[in-house]
Amino acid sequence: MGVFRFELKQYKNSIIIWALSLSLAIMFLLPMFSGMLTEDKSSVVSSLQDNPMMEAMGISAENFFSPLGVYAFLSSFLMLAASIHAINLGLSIITKEHMQNTADFLMTKPYSRKQIFLSKMAAALCAIFIIAIAYCIGGFVAMLIVTGGGFDYTIFTLLSLVFPLLQVLFLLIGVLIGVIISRVGSTLPLALGVAFGLYVTGLFSNVVNSDIARRFSPFRYFNSNYIMENAQYESSYLILYIVLLVICITASYIISIKKDIKMVL
Repeated sequence: MGVFRFELKQYKNSIIIWALSLSLAIMFLLPMFSGMLTEDKSSVVSSLQDNPMMEAMGISAENFFSPLGVYAFLSSFLMLAASIHAINLGLSIITKEHMQNTADFLMTKPYSRKQIFLSKMAAALCAIFIIAIAYCIGGFVAMLIVTGGGFDYTIFTLLSLVFPLLQVLFLLIGVLIGVIISRVGSTLPLALGVAFGLYVTGLFSNVVNSDIARRFSPFRYFNSNYIMENAQYESSYLILYIVLLVICITASYIISIKKDIKMVL
């Protein structure tokens, strides 16, 4: 528990800032965007049919002109910021011991490598869930403001759960990169590159309507149109998501407990 508490304390300010920023962002943006929607939507909807931007974002014009559609649309942008944070968290929580030359000191404590790795993962997941809970609460409050409570709670819950689900996957991607490449001078540029690369791949998959490209972008595993129309996730991509989670955590654990510790001179 010592490592777990220490890591949470280290990231306390970051957790607070991200939780407040994302929750306030959705609480401000959702009512603002919903208020911009015109009463006569038919002409606007027809003009947005086959619009390249709408295709790239993976949301239909019909769904966009609804509070839940706007929520899904805004969440896709805010999820990019959350993914950068999650990857950066996964990278930094693993590589900082190597870059700060504290790995040897940590190993002298009465903790096994297994305990250290699992404690770090528990702290990172706790940070992720705190941010996700704050975002979901912010989204719920915003939906209440916009609709007065008249929205489909099941679809809202499914759309909201995409946020922590993707955060966890991106966190584990960051951890896997961190255990493979321990010497990372600055984690943020790498996190930005990975997140933007996967995001652009997702946009490309929507534009060209490619299932192959879509498999390479976790951002597109949970299609908002499909969720809003079927009130469930696509089973094939949910399975792919679970497989990637298992691969990332298993590979990270095995590499972490076996990898030699090298000091940075």
